[in-house]
Amino acid sequence: MQSLDQADRWYRARATSAYMSAARGKLAWLICLDLFIVIVLALTGYPILRVVALGATFAASLALFVTWLSRSRPVPAWSAPPHPRTVEVVPRFLLMLGALSLTGGLRSPLLPAILIPFSDLVIKNGWSRTAKGILILVAGSLLAMAVLPARWFGPDIGQPVYWIILLAILATAGAWHTRYALLLTRTVGDSACQLGRAREEMVIRALTRARELEQIGAKLSHELKNPLAAIKGLVQLSARAACDPDSREQLRVVAAEVDRMESILKEYLSFSRPLEALQPQSVALGTLADEVISAMDARAASAGVVLRRRGDATIEADPRRLKDALFNLVGNAVEATPEGGRVEVEIHESERAARIAVRDSGRGMPPEVLERLGTPFFTTRDEGTGLGVVVARAAFAQHGGSLVYASEPGQGTTATGTLPLRYAHRSDDGAAAAG
Repeated sequence: MQSLDQADRWYRARATSAYMSAARGKLAWLICLDLFIVIVLALTGYPILRVVALGATFAASLALFVTWLSRSRPVPAWSAPPHPRTVEVVPRFLLMLGALSLTGGLRSPLLPAILIPFSDLVIKNGWSRTAKGILILVAGSLLAMAVLPARWFGPDIGQPVYWIILLAILATAGAWHTRYALLLTRTVGDSACQLGRAREEMVIRALTRARELEQIGAKLSHELKNPLAAIKGLVQLSARAACDPDSREQLRVVAAEVDRMESILKEYLSFSRPLEALQPQSVALGTLADEVISAMDARAASAGVVLRRRGDATIEADPRRLKDALFNLVGNAVEATPEGGRVEVEIHESERAARIAVRDSGRGMPPEVLERLGTPFFTTRDEGTGLGVVVARAAFAQHGGSLVYASEPGQGTTATGTLPLRYAHRSDDGAAAAG
C-alpha cells in the first residue's frame, strides 16, 4: 500500500508540473476561443442580452483561472501537490454550466467544453473526492436541463453556426490535451531518467562503501591474528606451568576462547577473499577431498563421526579456494551429525561439469532455516558465524558453478556443488562472487 501511495504522489507531482508548464498557453487558447464564440454569436443575430451574459460568464471564468495561476507554486520534486478543495473548483464549473444554460442547455454547442476542465482535474488528481463531487454536480445539472422546459434555456443556435462553434471547441480541446499529454510524457520520462541516475549513483556509493568496509574488516582481522597467536602461546605455557587445577581449567577456557576467535577471524578472512582473482590449475578433486578429510579426521573421530570419500574428477580450478570451501562444508556436516553418524563426500564427473556432494546423516533443517542458509551471520549454532556457507557458495560461484542445499528434518542435509571442468576467465570474478 505504501508503494502505491508513493507512486500516486510521484505521478501527481509530475502531472501538476506538466500542467503548470502548459497553463499559460492554455489561458491564451481559452481567451481566443471565448472571443471567437461571442463574436460569432453576436454576428449571427443571437439574442444580444444572452451574448452579453455569455461574455460576462466567460470573463468571470477566465478571471478565476488567472487567480488560480497566480496562487500556484512550483511542486517539489518528490512530494505530491495537495488535492484541490471543492470550494476552489466548483465556481468554474458553475460558470460553465451557466454558459451552457444561456445557449440552449443540452442543445448548446458548448456542451463538450465542460469536459476540458473535468478531464484536467482527473488527469492531475485521479478519482479524488473533489473529482467525484464535480462529476455528481455536472451529471445532476445535465439531468435537470433534460427535465426542465427547453424554453428556459434560450433559442437554438442555427446551422451552420452550431457546427462551427462545436468544431472550434473540439479542435481546441483536442489540441490542448494532445499538448498536455506530450508535456506529461516528457516530464515523466525526464523524471524517470533522473531517478535512474540517482539510483545508479546510490548503488555505486553503496558498493564503494561496502568494499571499503570489507577491506578495513579484512585488514583488521589480519592484524589481530598475530596478537591472538601470542596470547594463545602464553596461555598454553601458563597452563603447563600451573599447579592449581582450578587455574589450569580457567586457562583451558581462555585457550578455547582464543581458538574460537581465531576460527572466526579465519572465516571472515575467507569471506573477504573471493574478491581476489582466482589462480586456476589442474585439480584432482579426489585428492583435494582426501586432504580435507585427513585434516578433519581427528575432529570427526572425537565427535564419533565417520568420514568417507567416493568418486573422483579432474577440473581446472583454484585449489586453495576449493579447499577452503570443502573445509567449511565438511566441518558444518560434522557439526550437524550426532555420534555414530557419517559424512560422505561424493564426487561425480559428467561430460561438462563435476559435482561434489557433501552428505551427512544429521538432524537436517526445516524449510524456514534452509531458506535463510547462506545469509551472512545467520547460523543455528551458538558459536557459529554463518560465514562458512557464504564462503563456500562464493567459491563455487566464482568458478562459474553453484552450491545448493537439500535437507529435511531428521533426514540429514546434502550440499551439492557443481563446477565446470574448464575454467572460463571472467573479469568480474570478484563481483560475481560477492553477489
